Amino acid sequence: MPDLFDPERTSPRQARARQTVAILFEATAQLLERADHGAVTTNHIAERAGFSIGTLYRYFSGKSALFKAMAIHEMDRHEREICAALAGTRADRVGDIVRLAIRPTLRPFEGRPAVRRALLKAAFDSPELGLRYERMVTRISRALVEAVAAKALDAPRRPTPEAEFIMLRGVVGAIRSDVLFGGGRVGTPDFEEALVDAVSAYFTR
Repeated sequence: MPDLFDPERTSPRQARARQTVAILFEATAQLLERADHGAVTTNHIAERAGFSIGTLYRYFSGKSALFKAMAIHEMDRHEREICAALAGTRADRVGDIVRLAIRPTLRPFEGRPAVRRALLKAAFDSPELGLRYERMVTRISRALVEAVAAKALDAPRRPTPEAEFIMLRGVVGAIRSDVLFGGGRVGTPDFEEALVDAVSAYFTR
């Protein structure tokens, strides 16, 4: 996954280098839970990870590049998890299939709301990351529509292209608003149920 890292920096192809990057990610996440995004510096991250600042700069040109890499890593993991679940499920009810796409969307960095806020902000503040996120949502929406069409016994209709475009973007917008502005709904059963019902309606009404 060379595109996770600065093109002008070392790409961690070997296991040891990838482990170093994983430790830097974890150190960053720990700091974000204890301090505001703006107060976290590359020096803090390197110190927390137990590395020299030179080691951090071997992989990332700065804090923004590191946050970008973390956001991309999480997006890629998120898409793989959802698409694998949709492809492999034996569920035959719309709601159960839709939940496979909704529940993981609510869980990135579970128990670490500050990390989620920082990475969401990084994703939406960067045109490049925003486009990447947009394409990810398009692919997951397509995988969801195909899974429901192939497996659900209670789906009398297939969403129009316009409805397919809207359905998960509405979910993303609701989650983003709650995470960034502190609504406290993400992680509650009622919020998950409301999102599942809203998306399921595109297939059943």
